[in-house]
Amino acid sequence: MKFRDPEMVQRLRERLESIADTSLAWLFEHGFDQCASPDQAAINLERWLGATSSPATYLGLLIGHQAHLLIAILGASQPVADCLIQNPELASLIFDPIESLRKPSRIEIEREGDVLIKSASSYAHTMDRLRFLRQRWNLTTVLNDLGGTWSQPDTWLAISEIADALIALAYRSTWAHFAKERGLDYPCPVTVVGFGKLAGCELNYSSDIDLVYVLPEDLSEIREREASRFCESFGRAISDRMGRGMLYRVDLRLRPYGAAGPIAPSMRAVETYYDRYAEPWEIQALLRSRPIVGDPSIFSRWERLRTRTCFRPRTAESAIEAMLSMRERIEASAAAHDIKRGKGGIRDIEFLAQILQLVHGHAVPTIRESNTIDLLFNLEEAQLLAPDSSCFLREAYEFLRKLEHRIQLLNDQQTHELPNDPPVLACIANLMGLSDSETLLTTLETVRAKVHATYVNVIGMSSPFKTQRERYLQLGGPSESVVNWIDHFSEAEALYSLLIESRDARSRVETLARRAPRLIADFELSESMTELALSGELEEDFDSTARIGALNAKSDPQKVAVVAQQTLGRVTARWLLTNGDDTGPAFCSAFDSLLNLCCPPSATGLEVFALGSFGNLELGPRSDLDVLLLVPDSGQQQQAEAEAQRLLSNFRKLRQFGLHVNVDLRLRPDGSKGLLARSHTGLLNYDLEGMEMWERFALGHARPIRAGKEGLRVVRKCAYGLPLTPERLHELTEMKKRIEAERIPSHLRTRHVKLGHGGLNDIEWTVHLLEMRYPNAAAAGTKYLISDRIHNVGRAGLLNVIEVEQLLIAHAHLAKLRTLLYLLMVDDDVLPENPEKLDRLAEGFSLASGNEFLSVHRSITECTRSIFIETLARLRA
Repeated sequence: MKFRDPEMVQRLRERLESIADTSLAWLFEHGFDQCASPDQAAINLERWLGATSSPATYLGLLIGHQAHLLIAILGASQPVADCLIQNPELASLIFDPIESLRKPSRIEIEREGDVLIKSASSYAHTMDRLRFLRQRWNLTTVLNDLGGTWSQPDTWLAISEIADALIALAYRSTWAHFAKERGLDYPCPVTVVGFGKLAGCELNYSSDIDLVYVLPEDLSEIREREASRFCESFGRAISDRMGRGMLYRVDLRLRPYGAAGPIAPSMRAVETYYDRYAEPWEIQALLRSRPIVGDPSIFSRWERLRTRTCFRPRTAESAIEAMLSMRERIEASAAAHDIKRGKGGIRDIEFLAQILQLVHGHAVPTIRESNTIDLLFNLEEAQLLAPDSSCFLREAYEFLRKLEHRIQLLNDQQTHELPNDPPVLACIANLMGLSDSETLLTTLETVRAKVHATYVNVIGMSSPFKTQRERYLQLGGPSESVVNWIDHFSEAEALYSLLIESRDARSRVETLARRAPRLIADFELSESMTELALSGELEEDFDSTARIGALNAKSDPQKVAVVAQQTLGRVTARWLLTNGDDTGPAFCSAFDSLLNLCCPPSATGLEVFALGSFGNLELGPRSDLDVLLLVPDSGQQQQAEAEAQRLLSNFRKLRQFGLHVNVDLRLRPDGSKGLLARSHTGLLNYDLEGMEMWERFALGHARPIRAGKEGLRVVRKCAYGLPLTPERLHELTEMKKRIEAERIPSHLRTRHVKLGHGGLNDIEWTVHLLEMRYPNAAAAGTKYLISDRIHNVGRAGLLNVIEVEQLLIAHAHLAKLRTLLYLLMVDDDVLPENPEKLDRLAEGFSLASGNEFLSVHRSITECTRSIFIETLARLRA
């Protein structure tokens, strides 16, 4: 290839000849023949020689050696050339045929890295040594890749082995530094899991590395916090730039819940996430995942998780369709020259192979590979892919990935688009071993067209779904969510048969899918609960405490969480299907049992009171459990604190397994600064020292879950011991105004079901303020249900008959509405504006339309607000 600027090259040649004191005619006439960019190579050659300790010696060596490989590297990739210039001694690898052909292995690189680390003078020096190690082995890989001595799969494996070793070395070095700084004397609890091309041992030169950090589930809170901080330090160690650049760009977005999730979830939490919440694309991503370094027990659990999640007896057609739909969206947004995401690109081959894996992997263990080339070969061996298609796809994958590498080699940028610049395109064609850019574009177009045709043909021929499902779909009208739900089960065909045979069964599942989408995730996890829904047993009476009560303190936390979650799901589903009574009492009963399970009675006599909506027996499906803990004997205070800590710890474990309920002790004396469990004497002293009115207001909702008569007397004394004077009433009403102003935007004041005007809080405050002013007449503290307390204040003559009836109607309406909103996945207790959701709410109240529902709702809340304001006026009088 001729130089583009021969005059510049001639001047450069003269300078080098003066150094070598000999002619370099052969080098400049023939040494650049196989070079993609001769001018760049010539400039980099001079820079490299200038960086060596003895340019003349190296020039003599170069003249006496086959110079093509060195010059090819200097002209192919500026980042690699810069590496050689920074470390001129690395060129000796090129001149040593035995050393240059040595393939990298993780074990060998780790051993070499350990030697380098021992001589490092500081942590920063250690990380610099690791960056040098990457430069050294990257050069060997590029050398054999461009020289054609390694196949493309061998090149990808080499890059991946280097990454595995450097991740392990950085992990150990960072933990040693991190633990020393913090005085930690235990092994690193973090396991690092690789995803994507790293997991498949097919990394690019410029790939991000997709990582997920995982912890064991038995860590204390302190160690969990330290582990999360270590993960941040480890990420910086790998991705921060130093003098030799960075090791790798790190992407953590594949962890459970993505960027919103914890940086290092427990393994149990990961398992629960994939069992319950993972999207189809996340299950597809899990196909290419493997632990890199960390706890060996997590390694085996991860593989079991991958196997059971990705290779189910039956993969839902809806999941396959979701993946294919995502592929179509990616393809539609890709640039024309995107060889990875575009039509007929790298992703088409990977998607095709992975879809076949997901569909057939349960029955054919040999296709559970994470490496694409091996997977394509094994699909052929299993007769799931025709030999000619398999052979072509392997060749096409190697061609496209090789082209991707050549594009990325130029400037070490993570790009997958073929450049438009003619000289750069010509350079890439040369690196591909093709005569010119036109040949490259023609070849690429032919390969992509055939890849896409193969993709369409294979995907179209691979549907494994059978007749009962199709018969159900032909009945007309089934929602997509029902199909997604039933497709989760290995015995889906039998369930579809039940739906076909029973109109009532179809009605039940359609009602649940239409009006309670939030419940469907729970039903998808339990074939037995789904069968209850189909058979009608779900509508029968159900004791919400029975299954939880059958457990004991030694029960596995995951089992406890699953039983509790299924109990809540069953109570809510029965309520929806039967239009039964409010779910609050049943939820509270279930959580009373759960609290006793997580904090069993002990020698301290620890007493447990429910507060807030938990105390009022109107707990919502995702309400926190507001709790007050008391201990009769001050001498048992320390032991009671330990029991309280265990209670909180037990609920943290349950949350890891998907039970989204939190025990909240912030209403205790002194709030978050106070003791978790207060003695009777301590609470009475706190009362005398000046307990605030809002604290007394909160204690007025106290319901004993486990308490003696004296504990109940102490709580009621604190709640009702002071008369509600006008000044104290003003203090409370000002607090309510602040709650409304700070927690509800002005445009939502009439739409918030709990805190808004005419909402549940207005009812609660109306009743409780009357109880505080007239505790004896209202029999304050003797009833817990708001409906019973409304009747009490009515019998005392504190509300008239019409007001009592209106508040009872409003409470029933709002409590029901709050649960319906939850089931429709409307968060924050705010009435939606979406017409479809309003229509579904109307259906729950047997109303004709969303507009009619809004009219009824507005009338109820305006009436409730009016009663609240009128009650305040009477109390102020």
